[in-house]
Amino acid sequence: MAQRRMFSQKVTETDKFLDMGMTAQSLYFHLGMNADDDGFVGNPKSIKRMIGASEDDLKALVEKDYLIVFEDGVVVIKDWRVSNYVKPDRYTPTIYTDDRKLIGLDKNKRYQFVPNLEPERNQVGTEMEPKRIQSGDKMEPECIQNGSKKNSNFFEENPQSQRGQGINAMEPNWNQNGTEMDPQVRLGKDRLSKSKDNLNTTTSTTLNSYYKKLVSPKSKIEFKTFVNELGRDVVAFAIDSMSDSADRPSFAYLRKILNRYKKQGLDSLSAVQHDDDVYHGKSVVVASMKPKIPVYKLGE
Repeated sequence: MAQRRMFSQKVTETDKFLDMGMTAQSLYFHLGMNADDDGFVGNPKSIKRMIGASEDDLKALVEKDYLIVFEDGVVVIKDWRVSNYVKPDRYTPTIYTDDRKLIGLDKNKRYQFVPNLEPERNQVGTEMEPKRIQSGDKMEPECIQNGSKKNSNFFEENPQSQRGQGINAMEPNWNQNGTEMDPQVRLGKDRLSKSKDNLNTTTSTTLNSYYKKLVSPKSKIEFKTFVNELGRDVVAFAIDSMSDSADRPSFAYLRKILNRYKKQGLDSLSAVQHDDDVYHGKSVVVASMKPKIPVYKLGE
């Protein structure tokens, strides 16, 4: 854990802060000096007694919106990310992981309880504010505080994966031979005009690209399960179908499509293509598939 702590004048030089009593201000600084690298303090009452502050001083910091108090007595400094930056090689995650899951960063980089955050900014666990790391530099949303990017490519995570062996043991085999697979595109009559463009997109690219857009760990696990149960081609086709037909494509919409496939036992590309055409009222009867009626001549 880093041993140096910083305090921003944006916090400590405001009228709201200076209007508090001296012991309340002193308590804020001492809590900051004893906080871990995420701004959590597990012994606020001990620190309060050590410096001679009162219970009212601690309450004042909470009422003035400088601290968040959790049910287990742990507190976190709301402006921690405003004041402090810890180098990745010195950063140690907080041990209060359950409390950490309850809060996230708002647009001003202040801790707030997750229900109070704007939906697009809800961040739980160790995830950072979208597209930013602790220093404020822009970064992809899949980055964590130590600056390393999460691996979101199933094939890279486990190239030996096989379908049907479960997501806990092996990942779906999205690229079976280790190279880019042949394009899997929909060639229905309503898609002929787009076939040339679709030929440039492989199944592996479709799956990996969509997986990277998922933020929730729960959604990522559920997505892997669908790939395992229905197959790579089926899920990739569902993503393509959703993009074409949905006004607002979302994982909830994709889940609805894939659950319909599971319910009907559709686990092949040809089957889901036909089902999709029927579902959208575009089914075509092929003349060559009509039953042939045998003609017999007299005496045969």
